[in-house]
Amino acid sequence: MNKLDNHKNEFKYPIHSIENVFSLLEVLADNGIELGIAELCKKISLPKGTVHRLLGTLKNLGYIEQNPQNRKYYLTAKIFKLGTAVTDKIGLVQIIPYMKKLSQQFNETTNLAIMDRDEIIYLYSVSSDNTLKLDLRIGSNQPAYCAAVGKVLLAFSSEQELDGYLQRVKLKSYTPYTITSKEYLKKDLKLVREKGCSFANEEYMVGVSCVAVPLKDNRGKVCAGLSFSVPTVRMDKEKLPQLIDSLISTAKKIIIPEFF
Repeated sequence: MNKLDNHKNEFKYPIHSIENVFSLLEVLADNGIELGIAELCKKISLPKGTVHRLLGTLKNLGYIEQNPQNRKYYLTAKIFKLGTAVTDKIGLVQIIPYMKKLSQQFNETTNLAIMDRDEIIYLYSVSSDNTLKLDLRIGSNQPAYCAAVGKVLLAFSSEQELDGYLQRVKLKSYTPYTITSKEYLKKDLKLVREKGCSFANEEYMVGVSCVAVPLKDNRGKVCAGLSFSVPTVRMDKEKLPQLIDSLISTAKKIIIPEFF
């Protein structure tokens, strides 16, 4: 099953206790703060007894810890090891210097992202020194259809993968510029594939424009995307082609190990 497939349909009989464990971990990760049992019960809609047992198991395994002062729970560094398995596989340590060089060259934010089911997830971001900038949280998700890096990854997916994606996803409008027509999106993705780069002008967030190119593994398969996030007020006609040229030039130097 490919990376754009609906994994929820892969197994007819999911193990609900495992689903509950990961729901708990995701809530703790998304909030980034300590949470008590009552807060966790409300967020994942499970009874107190169930949540208490899940917390006890995760604590015994070393993935969470409890603050002795306020009795609230938080993730430990052990969970970080699971994420580094992905970043190691994509060769993040080798990619970061290229991202830093691009960011310093234009003093703009650079991002690295991959597909995470039907969304993109940001694996790394190098921020600019400008006061007006977009700071992306590493590990955060965004709809693929309204992100430049997401459109690059969709454009270079197979026809079967793209059709499946379009069947599953509802194109919600985030700004007046968000593409909400699936037919128009398909035409846009065709142009992205032809050009080898993608541009999103305030499609997800007003005031932010992004440009992205694909990154390939050693088999020539697109598996990640590299992008600039720039305040629209600084994205002029002269700067855009310079950003694109630099991204394309940099992408040619990056060879990701076989990823999928």
